[in-house]
This record gives sequence, C-alpha cells and structure tokens, in this order.
Amino acid sequence: MRTAFRLITLTLIVAAGTASLGSCAKKWQTGAVVGAAGGAVAGGVIGKVAGSTAKGAIVGAVVGGVAGGIIGAQMDKHAAELRQNIKGAKIERVGEGIEITFDSGLLFDVNSDVLRSEARTNLSELAKSFDKYDGSDILVIGHTDADGTEDYNQALSVRRSNSAASYLVSQGVGGSRIQTLGLGETEPVASNETEAGKQTNRRIEVAIYASKDMKEAARKQAGT
Repeated sequence: MRTAFRLITLTLIVAAGTASLGSCAKKWQTGAVVGAAGGAVAGGVIGKVAGSTAKGAIVGAVVGGVAGGIIGAQMDKHAAELRQNIKGAKIERVGEGIEITFDSGLLFDVNSDVLRSEARTNLSELAKSFDKYDGSDILVIGHTDADGTEDYNQALSVRRSNSAASYLVSQGVGGSRIQTLGLGETEPVASNETEAGKQTNRRIEVAIYASKDMKEAARKQAGT
C-alpha cells in the first residue's frame, strides 16, 4: 500500500523555560495534527521539559473526569492485550493512554531503516490491536544515540519512525490515525558514554491516546 507523507519542521518553544524540541526536529505527517485543538502538541512541549515527548503527547490529550475514566478503562484492556501479544517491548500505561518502547536494535539492523522480520511480527500484532481498539490516535517517535553527526541521526530517526508507521499502514491501520516524529539524539534516556546507555537511547516509541471521536463518545457516555 502506498502512503503519502508530508514533511513539516516542528519547533515548539516553552516561553518560561525557553525549551524547545530543537530547530532540526522534523515530523512526517499522514493525517491531522495530533490531538484535538493541538492538545497533544501542547503536551509535547510539556513532555519535552520533563524529558519525554511521547508521554507529553499522551498527557496533552487527556480529557479527565468521568469521560477520562471511561477512556482509561479501555486503554487498560488494550495495554493488557499488548503485553500478552507483543514481546520485546516495554508497554506502559500513561494517563489516559499507552506508551510502547521498542529497542531499535530489535527493529532494525545498524544504520538501517529496513524492518527486520521479527520486527514485522511485533508490528503486525500492534496493527491487529489498533483494528480492535479503533478509537485511538498514534504517534511514532524515532530516537538515536549520539554517535555520528546530529544531521545523520536526525535523518535516521525520521526514516525509522516513517518505516514503522508505513508498515502499520500496510497492515491496515488508517493513515489518518498516525503521525511520525524523528528526534534524533535530542532526547536521551540514558548516558551516551556507555554502550548500554547508547543501546537504550536507540529506540522507537509509540504513543497511543484518544482520538477526537473517542473523546466525544466518552463524554456522551459520561453525560457531559
């Protein structure tokens, strides 16, 4: 299946902390802007300050109240099934959403954006879950370690997130549900001074959060 992607430069600045995603952060977009009224994008700024754009995107899409509880209950079920069916990934419930972290070494060979066969198996299981839980939106984020130049790492992170998202689309996930973002080496979760730390930093994150339609359905169910 052929999927068209549009390149957008994404620079988000927090005035109080003068924090940003960085002038080189780029987003490949298959659908609408993340979150209703830019909520998840605003959350991305919050998350960047806290060190996690993925978590920030989920936080930015939070509804809260009874409706948020309804969404959270569905995400609990989704996360439980993902833990059962997807091996080699960290699956974490965050707010009213889910964060999945894949070691990129399990997805790609060194310096490659071609998915390995075992990676396709895991992503196929993820795609099946999105068919069952069809009310969510998805942000796929690529990260690298600090080896190599910033420009190379940035481009590689974009290609890898784009590759993972394209495969999800090929497995039937609607392209309008997915965005991809490459952050290169700008958001490490471990030291780049050790091989173990570098391996941890080389990762793909998938943020799953309620779509606009899912939020509206939850509000109606909650009577708000």
